[in-house]
Amino acid sequence: MSEHSDPARATRRSGEELREAILDAVLCELFERGYAGLTFDGIAQRAHTSKPVIYRRYATRAQLVLDALVRRAPADLPSASAGDLRTDLMELGLALGSRFEQIGITTVRRLIADVDDDLLPQLAELAAAPAEAALQRVLDAARARGELGPEPLPDRIAKLPLALWHHEMLFIGHVDEAAVADIVDRICLPLLTRRV
Repeated sequence: MSEHSDPARATRRSGEELREAILDAVLCELFERGYAGLTFDGIAQRAHTSKPVIYRRYATRAQLVLDALVRRAPADLPSASAGDLRTDLMELGLALGSRFEQIGITTVRRLIADVDDDLLPQLAELAAAPAEAALQRVLDAARARGELGPEPLPDRIAKLPLALWHHEMLFIGHVDEAAVADIVDRICLPLLTRRV
């Protein structure tokens, strides 16, 4: 086989260009084969590189998947208020559910099982940080409209909608509009808007 007939050798890339090719390949392989079917061989072939090149950057499958998902995840959560707390909470809950559906319950569960202490910050960046920032925007807008009291909410109360949606996703396997509405109307709105 000549050098030019071997895709891993014919395409010389480095830095961000190579990283992007690898992460694109990870996402394609993940959505075609699932987390269990994702292999360094498959990724290398699709990215037109070699396994050693990938192993120099990523030691585990979980690292690869987290990096690819973090790169892809931003910008799909609401960034502006719709005008009232209930609508904003509904939109956020449905957007989180949609993100979860795209990734898939099996991928999420296996990824959590594979994540070690070193990868926890990346998992938080994927799952928690963008959702917490979006929820904070919702609460800030509600406070500015007078829907919440003037005092800051205790942290656990402020983050309760996310905890309930994540529970629904991980243990029920999905979060639909009826579940989001039930969580928002029966638990979150009464708790968030009560004046103590």
